[in-house]
Amino acid sequence: MFKIKNFVFLIAIAFITFSNATQKNLIAEDIIKNDIKQKNILEENIIQENVIIQENIIQNSYMPSDILVGFYGRPYSKALGILGEYDIEELTEKMKVIKKEYEQLSNGTKIVPTYHIIKDIATLEAGNDGDHIKPLNEALIMKYINKAQEENFAVILDVQLGTMTPIEAIKPILKFLKYPNVHLAIDPEFKIPTHKKFPPGKFIGHIFAEDVNEVQEAMQNFLIENNIQGKRMLLVHMFYKRMLRSKNQIKNYDSINLLYNIDGHGRGPTKIKIYNHLYNEEANKIAQGGFKIFYKNDIKPLMTPKQILGLEPVRGALIWKRPNYINYH
Repeated sequence: MFKIKNFVFLIAIAFITFSNATQKNLIAEDIIKNDIKQKNILEENIIQENVIIQENIIQNSYMPSDILVGFYGRPYSKALGILGEYDIEELTEKMKVIKKEYEQLSNGTKIVPTYHIIKDIATLEAGNDGDHIKPLNEALIMKYINKAQEENFAVILDVQLGTMTPIEAIKPILKFLKYPNVHLAIDPEFKIPTHKKFPPGKFIGHIFAEDVNEVQEAMQNFLIENNIQGKRMLLVHMFYKRMLRSKNQIKNYDSINLLYNIDGHGRGPTKIKIYNHLYNEEANKIAQGGFKIFYKNDIKPLMTPKQILGLEPVRGALIWKRPNYINYH
C-alpha cells in the first residue's frame, strides 16, 4: 500500500510540474516574439562581425568530476529563466558570486559556472518548417560562447524537440563542440508524437534509449573526426520516469558523459524525493545526476547549496548522491 501511495504521489508531482512548465512556455511565446523583433537588428549586426565557428580546434579542459553550476534560460526572454533576466555582464557577476558559495563546500572539486541556453524552444505555431520550433540566432549563441571562454565558464546548448527527433535537433549544433566549453542537452518534455495531432505541451513528451544512444554516437563521432580530445556532457531532462524509456538499453560512450537532469519543482523534501527516485543507484551506473532550482516556482525557502550537495537534510530528506550539475531557472 505504501508503494502504491508513493507512486501516485510522484505521478501527481510530475503532472503539476508539467502543467506549470507548459503554461510558462506558452505564455513566453508572446514575450519571445516581442524580444525577437527588438533584437533582430542587433543579432544581424553581431553575425556580420563574428565568425560563427573557428577553424582551429581548441583543447578541451572539461572533467566529469567537475561540478557545473548553470543559469538556465534564453537570452532576452525574461519568462524563460534567469539567464534571460539580465544582460550578459550582470549575469556573469551573479554567477561568480554563486560559484564562490559552492567552492566553499566542494572540498576542492572544481566549480564551473555555466550558461545554460535554450537553443531551440517549442512553440504552438508550427512555423515554416512545420516543426513547432523557434531556434536561437547562432550569432547570439556565439556571444555567450565567447564570453564563456573569456571567463573560463561552460555553455550548455539545450534543444526542445517539437516534431524533431533528438538526432535531428542535435545535428545542426554539433559544430559548436569545437569549443572546449560547450555541452549539449535534450529536453523531451515538448516532444510531439509522430502522428502530430497534438501541439507541444498537450502531453508530457518522451524519448527512448535508442534516441539517446544515437545522439551520443553522433557527438562522439564528431569529436573523433575533428581530433577533439576529452569528454563532453550530454544532458537529458526528466521529472517523470517515462520521459526516457527503455533506460536499461542506454549505452556508455568513451567521449560522452551522460547526465540525467532531474528538474521537478516544489518543496525541498519533495524535490529530493523525486531526485532520489529518478536518479537512483541503477541510474547512477550509467549517468551522473543533475538537480534544478526554480527561483520562482519552488516553494520557499529555496534549498541551499549545502542541501543541494547532500551535505545537509531538508526536513529529514537528504540527497543520496551529490549532483554533478546544478542549474538555476
